[in-house]
Amino acid sequence: MNIKSFDDLDITDPIMFGLVFSNKHIAKPFIEHLLGIEIDHLETPVPEAVLSYDAEHKGVRYDVFARETNENGETIRSFDLEMQMVDTKELPQRARYYQSVGDGVALSKGSFYTNLKEQYIIFLCPMDIFGRDFPAYHFENRAREDFNVTLNDLTYKNYYIFTRYKDFKDPVVNAYMKYFATRNVDSRETKTINDQVSYYKADTLIRNRYMTFEYDLYESKEKGKAEAKLEMATAMLADGEPIEKIVKYSGLSEKKVLELKP
Repeated sequence: MNIKSFDDLDITDPIMFGLVFSNKHIAKPFIEHLLGIEIDHLETPVPEAVLSYDAEHKGVRYDVFARETNENGETIRSFDLEMQMVDTKELPQRARYYQSVGDGVALSKGSFYTNLKEQYIIFLCPMDIFGRDFPAYHFENRAREDFNVTLNDLTYKNYYIFTRYKDFKDPVVNAYMKYFATRNVDSRETKTINDQVSYYKADTLIRNRYMTFEYDLYESKEKGKAEAKLEMATAMLADGEPIEKIVKYSGLSEKKVLELKP
């Protein structure tokens, strides 16, 4: 796990992306241009938003979660923005689960399914995980028998390949994607983003928060390594492996290995 120093963070780091796009004046025009829609009122986006059904189900952590609401505060549409720099080989399945958790949280007990609103899961990626050389992929459920027939379940999963920024025809979207790919500022919108990145990098409170986050990640990594060593040693003991071999491969001391013996 390579953890960047705070000074090296940029917009493609999920923590910085979340901070910057939690600002309504940045997230709103971005979503509008990306999806070709108009948003009446966007609730303040939430960075690193955690949603889950309950304690028994796996929760999800969205990079940025935002809702469009009407004058009564009711959700009209919801948006999940994800900056995804690595192909983890399960992004389609992750999008599926993100959508399902969002639906489960939105639909309270006793509610009607018709209360489910438009939901967009948006991944911003440098790599083309589908390998068809399109700058963007827009998915919605359609009938195989006739692609003109949509399921109309109001769920959309979009993947934008920002390294193909030259292929985006809309000049504003092109500038956004070029900024993600190169950090070059070519528009009013990307200047606003870049200024916000600079603002956060100069903010002592944000820097201290990140240092704590960085330390927690390190501690988590070390804890995981220690647990893995113990699991390896325990399994090798159960298989009857000699103590010397277990010490060599697990990295534990002989005393620690002997303590694990039943």
